[in-house]
Amino acid sequence: MSSFFLKGKPRTATKRKFDKTKPAKKESSGKAARREPEASEEEIDSDEEEEQTIAAAGKKFNFDDEEDSGLAETAQDKKLRLAKKYLKEVEEAERSRREDEELHDGVSSALREDYLESIGKLYREAADLYEGFDLNQAVTLKFKQQHLSITCLCLTEDDKYLYVANKNGIVVRWDLNNKEKLASTKHQKTAVQSMAISYDLKYLVVADGSNEIKVLNGTTLEPVNTLSGHSEPVTGVVFRKNTHQLYSCSKDRTVKVWSLDEMVYVETLYGHQTAVTAIDALSRERAITAGGTDCSIRIWKIVEESQLVYNCPPTTDSIECVRLIGDEHFLSCGTDGSLSVWSSGKKKPLNTVRLAHGKTENGEANWISAIAPLLNTDLFASGSCDGFVRIWKLVGGSKSILPVMQIPVEGFVNALAFSSDGKRLIVGLGQEHRLGRWWTLKQAKNVTLVVPFQMKEDDKKGKKKKKSVE
Repeated sequence: MSSFFLKGKPRTATKRKFDKTKPAKKESSGKAARREPEASEEEIDSDEEEEQTIAAAGKKFNFDDEEDSGLAETAQDKKLRLAKKYLKEVEEAERSRREDEELHDGVSSALREDYLESIGKLYREAADLYEGFDLNQAVTLKFKQQHLSITCLCLTEDDKYLYVANKNGIVVRWDLNNKEKLASTKHQKTAVQSMAISYDLKYLVVADGSNEIKVLNGTTLEPVNTLSGHSEPVTGVVFRKNTHQLYSCSKDRTVKVWSLDEMVYVETLYGHQTAVTAIDALSRERAITAGGTDCSIRIWKIVEESQLVYNCPPTTDSIECVRLIGDEHFLSCGTDGSLSVWSSGKKKPLNTVRLAHGKTENGEANWISAIAPLLNTDLFASGSCDGFVRIWKLVGGSKSILPVMQIPVEGFVNALAFSSDGKRLIVGLGQEHRLGRWWTLKQAKNVTLVVPFQMKEDDKKGKKKKKSVE
């Protein structure tokens, strides 16, 4: 009997194909199979890590990772180059920060000066910065038709344009930088007593010896308007700083206020007992006047409708000039040759220099005909007919007047003005005094002289000492 079961290959014995890409099975012992390390897991040595740190810093500060042209750069050279660039960028950032701080300090200082000036307490010690003057570099301005004595002048705030008037009533506008005449008026019968130019050069007002005030175009010198109201000749005009508000004084013993924006009269101020001889004003709504032979000086508070009266010593003959140094101090001078400095808070002069310009041959005092302060500083100038413009300084809180230098000139010094930076002095000269013909200096010339000063190095660097007046 044959066997039920047949001999042959079992089914399970067939071979199976396996995917060789699949990971190998774990060993029966349970140990993990060893695998090859990936590229991201490669070890980085310390030198390469430092290079990457510096390179990252260079990329942060926008460095250009440049290779030396045609030469292989070692790792050490590359680190040094990137470090230098990093330091350079840090230095530039620090320099920019310092410049920003200096700009901020400059703006703050300018704002502080403007504030102190607005309240009348700006004060700079400038006199010690002056070493001398240079007459060889002085400029002479002369217009042939102005053949009589110079009587007055005024300078624009930017020092670009100078207006000069004389006894035959002619006004000339000069370009001070180019020494060129730009415009002039026609010959008049009377001498110009006073002039004032507005801050924007829109108006030039002229007191021409009549009862009226002539308003001219500040550029062309063409007539614009005429202000009438004084009953006797006008002796002085001045603008309130940075405005079109005008103050005038007259032989009729009054002071008048005008608005040139509307070309109208505003009000009249009374108080002086004789002809008012001079007037001045700054930024505050105030005016200061000299009362001539009534020997008084008055500060008019326009808004408060009040006045402060300062009486000169009994020996004074007549006060002919008064000028504000700032809102706290002012100068006066007159026919007796005395020169005084005042404080607005005291009724008597702080200091007076007698015979400041000496005596004449017959023993009389030389009449001081012009004074000019460098605004808000301790420096001012005075002139007469003694052959010199004298430069003075105030010391001890303006309690003393000391001489600084004297500039030789020939003729009557009828007008003075400092440039705003204090580096030039403009002198109006004549053969005769601006108010009369008592005597004539025939050797003199009727010209305008621009005298440059020699300054110390500190002035060139702008290192000026500033302080507020308590």
